[in-house]
Amino acid sequence: MESCMSRTCSSVIAQQSSPASIFTFLIQTLIASRCKLNNPDEYPRDRVNDVLRSNKEFDFVIIGGGTAGSILARRLTEVKNWNVLLIERGGYPLPETAVPALFTSNLGFPQDYAYKIEYQKEACLSQVDKRCRWSKGKALGGSSVINAMLHIFGNKRDYDTWENIGNPGWNYEQVLPYFRKSLSCAPEFIAKYGTDYCGTDGPMRIRHYNYTATDAEDIILEAAHEAGYDVLEPLNGDRFIGFGRAMGTLDNGQRENCAKAFLSPVKDRKNLYVMTSSRVDKILFERKRAVGVRITLDNNQSVQVRATKEVILSAGSIASPQVLMLSGIGPKNHLKKMGIPTLVDLPVGKNLQDHAIWLGIYLAYNNESVTSPPSEKSQLDDIYDYLEFNAGPLRVLPLDLNGFVDVNDPHSKYPNVQFMFVPYQRYTNNLLSLLQGYNMNDDIIQEMQQAVKKMSLISICPVLIRPLSRGFVELRNTNPADPVKIYANYFAEKEDFNNLLKSVNIVKAFLNTDILKKYNMTLYYPNISGCQHTEPGTDEYWECNLEHLSTTLFHPCGTAMMGPANDSRAVVDSRLKVHGVQNLRVIDASIMPEVTSGNTNAPTMMIAEKGADIIKQDWGVKIQI
Repeated sequence: MESCMSRTCSSVIAQQSSPASIFTFLIQTLIASRCKLNNPDEYPRDRVNDVLRSNKEFDFVIIGGGTAGSILARRLTEVKNWNVLLIERGGYPLPETAVPALFTSNLGFPQDYAYKIEYQKEACLSQVDKRCRWSKGKALGGSSVINAMLHIFGNKRDYDTWENIGNPGWNYEQVLPYFRKSLSCAPEFIAKYGTDYCGTDGPMRIRHYNYTATDAEDIILEAAHEAGYDVLEPLNGDRFIGFGRAMGTLDNGQRENCAKAFLSPVKDRKNLYVMTSSRVDKILFERKRAVGVRITLDNNQSVQVRATKEVILSAGSIASPQVLMLSGIGPKNHLKKMGIPTLVDLPVGKNLQDHAIWLGIYLAYNNESVTSPPSEKSQLDDIYDYLEFNAGPLRVLPLDLNGFVDVNDPHSKYPNVQFMFVPYQRYTNNLLSLLQGYNMNDDIIQEMQQAVKKMSLISICPVLIRPLSRGFVELRNTNPADPVKIYANYFAEKEDFNNLLKSVNIVKAFLNTDILKKYNMTLYYPNISGCQHTEPGTDEYWECNLEHLSTTLFHPCGTAMMGPANDSRAVVDSRLKVHGVQNLRVIDASIMPEVTSGNTNAPTMMIAEKGADIIKQDWGVKIQI
């Protein structure tokens, strides 16, 4: 990119230049620094024109260039005589998505699909129109471009359950190698903890967040220990109840999205073809054999591309079922209603699960080190320090402290609620940015904005990681450009609501610890417009708080469930092949029979790594794992 001009020594130029030219050099330097963040030249070039000119057939066509699609394209092109086409609806990741501290600022913006779920009366009531907004990345790299970067495996019970319901090869011991395969952990981590739960030569670098701007996390971790919980070191390990610091997909002050990690190092492979800004509208079949896809390009031109071996659907838990249903694979009655001939009657779009998060619990305390709001100059200095020197607070994100508990059974080996802790120093704008990213109403934004002017806060966010409730997605119409209808059905099972509500008891137990008493930490009760009929701190208040400030953690899964053919809920088998058709697989988070107990990006990476090896095995390629 020409605007990413080469840089010379600023001190020499300063000695030889007029003030005007120094100013020009400063502007050029900042532009060049910004350009280094997700420079499109770092990624595989867009080969749309090559595809159109050659009328080429491909061995594999991958629909969706997100987390799973990026990994599949990397791994399948390792077989040199396989030509692989990766089709992504979005463009290249924007520069600002590389900055860890801007995570919440990317929610709801150009590289976010920002789906709106259908209204329900039990959740999301303080969001605009009382509807949750579900973020999903719209770029090469998918949601790994805009997520919170947490890299959490889940636990043994998660994957053993997958196998026990009829999916051989998916138990914990058999998926662990695929978690490791993706990863390159810091040498100091490997020296301390070994390689049981982290790889050394994978494409994805994960590191600790290294958040040092406040000691709030250390205080909470000490409180957890005092309350009787184990400190998990490392967090991904052989114990699943306790509190600890997660690692994230970031390194050297920048986000490591999956396209950058997996595709950039192999961007010049001749058998790798990437199309961006291209929407797959339909899978093409000859009888019941998938033979290609129909694509709409950015200029609205419609083209068809053939696949000689397989079509692989990796568009995520919302778009993958949409493409399947538009192609005639789905619930027969729903397809008939839409006027789509049914190729195979399967429960596509059913079994939708998500992790509900509660944003209504805060600890308040007086941070005497913060006495005034940051000046505009200091904020500009932070930006300059980051762009020019890769230094300062924009390098980091205070999201690494996590806890896992069973709110019903203190002796359980496995959790049903995850806790995330986010400190907000007095006067900070980060809380405002988060609430805006979640599309909260103005009244709750103003309430919390005023609160953080008066005190420092720690947001304690319980997450329901073992939901019983199930939702579904269905077509709105037959236009591929229109989003599907999403029915999250949070708390349809009352036990889900009650379990999340019980997380308040964990917080109250923390307040009884000596360490939190030492810092005079207290509960802060947000003044919620829909809860003014309740007394703060009462059971009625917390129930109302939960209904209003519960929302999504952006972890939808399960809409193309993996299971045997005799399971009426299943869409794909344990080899990830779609039941009832040939040469079509789904490989993304939609195949999860049950959502994992933690953030879902790492499990999606594992699914793609294992899926790539399954494909190689099925086509006679020897693998090593």
